[in-house]
Amino acid sequence: MADTLNIGTSALLSLQRAISTTGHNIANVNTEGYSRQRVEFATLPPERTGAGFLGSGVTISSVTRSFDQFLADDVRSRTSSSTGVQLFRDLASRMDGILADPAVGLGPALDSFFSSIQDVANNPSSLPERQGLLGEAQG
Repeated sequence: MADTLNIGTSALLSLQRAISTTGHNIANVNTEGYSRQRVEFATLPPERTGAGFLGSGVTISSVTRSFDQFLADDVRSRTSSSTGVQLFRDLASRMDGILADPAVGLGPALDSFFSSIQDVANNPSSLPERQGLLGEAQG
């Protein structure tokens, strides 16, 4: 059976831990990246007596870190978005380098194709220009 001294002892020990956590918070107030901690209390299971239930004291249920979940989620979301945009930018830059290369890019092939179109437009009845355009379109 819990007596008054045991209940008082559990309260003092729990509050001592809370004061220690407060001191820890104060000592780290200027530490970059530190999150304040908070002590959560819970009641100890009551004891059943002939007259009903009698409380048996208090305990610490947890020490939790205080932070803004919305801001943490926002930072995480923006970081992943930034990473995705950076990846897209890098891939687009690589594709631009490949496609714009005068030796192996699309530029020379497109120039040749449009030149063949112009040749057919200038002389629509010429069979060699038509064959040249078909060859450029297929190749």
